[in-house]
Amino acid sequence: MLVLISLIERRTLIQLTIKDEEQPIPEKKFKLILDNSNDLIAILNKDFEHEYINESAYLNILGYSKDDILGKLVRDFTHPDDVIRSSKTLKISLIKGEILDEYRIKHKNGHYIWVETKGKFLKENSQITGAIFVSRDITERKNALQKIQKSENKYRTLFESSTDGIYSTDMEGHFIEVNEAFIKMLGYSRENLLKMHNREVTPKKWHEIEDNMLFTHLSAGESKVYEKEYIHKNGKILPVSIRFWILQDEQSDPHRIWAIVRDSTETKQMEQKLKEVNRMKTEFLRRASHELKTPLISIKGFADLILTMYSEELNPDILSKLEEIDKGCERLQNIINNLLHTSKLESPDLKPKIEKEDLSFLINYCIDELHPLAAKREHSFNIEIHDSIITRFEKEEIHDVISNLLINAIKYTPPRGWIDIKTDLTDDFVIVSIKDNGIGFTEEEKGKIFKQFGKIERYGQGFDLGIDGTGLGLYISKRIVESHGGKIWMESEGKDKGSTFYFTLPLIKD
Repeated sequence: MLVLISLIERRTLIQLTIKDEEQPIPEKKFKLILDNSNDLIAILNKDFEHEYINESAYLNILGYSKDDILGKLVRDFTHPDDVIRSSKTLKISLIKGEILDEYRIKHKNGHYIWVETKGKFLKENSQITGAIFVSRDITERKNALQKIQKSENKYRTLFESSTDGIYSTDMEGHFIEVNEAFIKMLGYSRENLLKMHNREVTPKKWHEIEDNMLFTHLSAGESKVYEKEYIHKNGKILPVSIRFWILQDEQSDPHRIWAIVRDSTETKQMEQKLKEVNRMKTEFLRRASHELKTPLISIKGFADLILTMYSEELNPDILSKLEEIDKGCERLQNIINNLLHTSKLESPDLKPKIEKEDLSFLINYCIDELHPLAAKREHSFNIEIHDSIITRFEKEEIHDVISNLLINAIKYTPPRGWIDIKTDLTDDFVIVSIKDNGIGFTEEEKGKIFKQFGKIERYGQGFDLGIDGTGLGLYISKRIVESHGGKIWMESEGKDKGSTFYFTLPLIKD
């Protein structure tokens, strides 16, 4: 563009000062250059009216012919919003002797086109006699820049309005950008943070951990949310959850680290409060159970004594009431035992006392133990278990799990039902399943049976066995199995369609 301006300037000056003996640039050659230019070329007089334009370019870019342009001012075609600014630019440029400006020119169809104009002013005897303007269509570039700016503004708004802290660092860990939330989180000014290294606000114990996280991310190309701590300006330790990712440059090399930080102080405080409440609940259950157990022993003891020594002398009504007291004491004893068991299982220090045992023997023992109860309901057992399964578990605890599952199957299966007990082996686990053709479970019931007090009530359906539960049995079973490194679950197609309970235990690795 500058070469073209120089050429036009030289040609114009020669024409203005031509003498008989001088030969100007050949007219045809000069016209050929102008007519074939893709830029808008204009020669203006001292009043900045158009004296010449390369018509082909004007027609192609703006839709104007010579008749539309010649004799008119540049500002006649300039966007109203650009006129004042362009006029100021022109005045400054007159001193410099050349102009560089961007503004909008009106197309003949009514829309506007962005142009970049470069030009020089022609002088004679230090007086402005005209100007040469060469303008290039930059509409696409301007539109692209506007889209980028709009996107950046949107990003900037999100960046600064986020309630989570957001920052970026270089690959060494120096802060490059920080948002307002991160500034408030750490208590430093933006200016101070941008002079700091990430390690300066991170406790020393996290330095190596974060280095390893960065290495893992570079190797695997992924990042997970993790917990760490920051140091507030006042010295207070601030627990946070953080996720970072790495941006690459044009050569696909690691270029910048971005991170989103969430203050987890309140979450940690809530977790601590919940732990304390849970501890208090467990302690209450333990103490209440012991307090209930002491008078219960006396009540049951005296009831048993009277029934043993005076049953023949008591009238039937009193005898019936004493028997109810005795049964009630047994039920209450079961409830107390379950509450004590629950408080024990909820201890954070719980570790089962596992020993090498035969699981098949224990399953058969539980079946024999509960056979009279099943016979009362006229149930049949179908047993498909291995002759011997030697693995490690706490015998009393797993006995409770198997017994509880068998009692539930007996209790919730109508008379003359069937119960299948089966074992399967995988590479790592033994799977025990207990299946029945009982009442089954709805989706809602399946969602609560393993929760505390998740008791399923089915009254008036012929299931009264005198085995009242607390809704703690399956919860206790779940805690026991999980403390052994196993899993427990159930399957049922719906109400009155039976159910299958499964639990797993790890096998011994030789």
